[in-house]
Amino acid sequence: MSESYNRMLLRRRFCKRVVLLLTAFAVSFYASVLLFGGLKGPQVMRLTDLHRCPACYGVTVCPELYSNQITLDSSHWNMFNAKNIYYGYTKSNRRVVLKKLAHNWELKEFDDNLCNNWRLKLDCKSIQLLNMTNIDEKLLKIVEFNLTWPDTEPRKGLVMCPYAYSLYDFIQSFLNNKREGYKSELINIWTMLSINPEPIILQVIPKSKGWPVPPFGGVCGRLEVVGHEGEPLSALLDVAWHRKLKYAQNILDAAMDFTFKHDRFRFYLMDWSLDNIVANEKDEITFVDLEDLVVLDKHISPKKDLPDWYKRYSREVMGPGFTFSIENMCRHHLSDHNLWAACYVLAGDESPLLYPIPKDVNSTRPHFDRLLSTCLNGEDRFLAVSKLQQVIEEMLSDQKIVGFGAVR
Repeated sequence: MSESYNRMLLRRRFCKRVVLLLTAFAVSFYASVLLFGGLKGPQVMRLTDLHRCPACYGVTVCPELYSNQITLDSSHWNMFNAKNIYYGYTKSNRRVVLKKLAHNWELKEFDDNLCNNWRLKLDCKSIQLLNMTNIDEKLLKIVEFNLTWPDTEPRKGLVMCPYAYSLYDFIQSFLNNKREGYKSELINIWTMLSINPEPIILQVIPKSKGWPVPPFGGVCGRLEVVGHEGEPLSALLDVAWHRKLKYAQNILDAAMDFTFKHDRFRFYLMDWSLDNIVANEKDEITFVDLEDLVVLDKHISPKKDLPDWYKRYSREVMGPGFTFSIENMCRHHLSDHNLWAACYVLAGDESPLLYPIPKDVNSTRPHFDRLLSTCLNGEDRFLAVSKLQQVIEEMLSDQKIVGFGAVR
């Protein structure tokens, strides 16, 4: 009697689990239909939050999305997408990445505070921002907030230094400057500075001019479209060592470009994670997360508050891990931050890209390991990186090294 009773209990438990699983699947399925409008797959326009404009990133790529010139890749689609990053294709079969540039809770927080930030009624609509007259002031306040190193709230996004007013010249290159739509563009810029400045950066230092960033496809509502440039280096740690050496060469070149290439600004990247650097089949690297960075105007006339402006700033030892001083970077016309960060990616204490160095390389070129150490801990990183670039170029022309098939 007890044995049959136990079997009955087991059957009931099994049935309950099956019912729960089917219910969960049904809820997920119908939620996706409601969210993305149909059984044929997600519709990209539902991701744009276009109704939030002009408190959005812009509308430059909306016609392409609306006419299905860009479609989502349903094989990579996940309705529970915490990072709000999606993948798709253009009509010409070019892979693209579609990014909302923030988590859902961050976007909700931004919307909840929108009316208060502009001193409007709590039930205000985004369209009412077009009636505001203090937009320039609001733009400056965002970068000034990030520049003053607040204690109560964390810094977010772009830091413009040493003076916030350089922002005007920074954004001038891609503004329409026509009376029609100009105010809407400024509100778009305010929104991007508030949520994520990446679309601004991609237009100031475009891929078309040789910068190691994704090609910018445009924005629609709160969705950015960029080219898909490869796989993250964090997923490529098992490739042959000579390929890692090629990555290293390109990372060092990028560090120099971000520091010296632009005729007006320096770009100090705050996040050099291997997750945020991708490589394509040609071993070319691209920095795909440009949310947190310091933009320094190297052509300002320093005031009395910058007594050390014309001195170089070399990163001092600040403890283990990826640490740095934004304040010191902003007080000097030149910092070695990018160079140190690049060498930290290659040889630091968190999954260093180039370690372990193959035994054959260590035995024939012991100076290579010493150069990496000098870049991390030495006094002149500009000289160390210059020598590293020369040594790596020579190593990549050595068939004995290029012939290494696996990491040793």
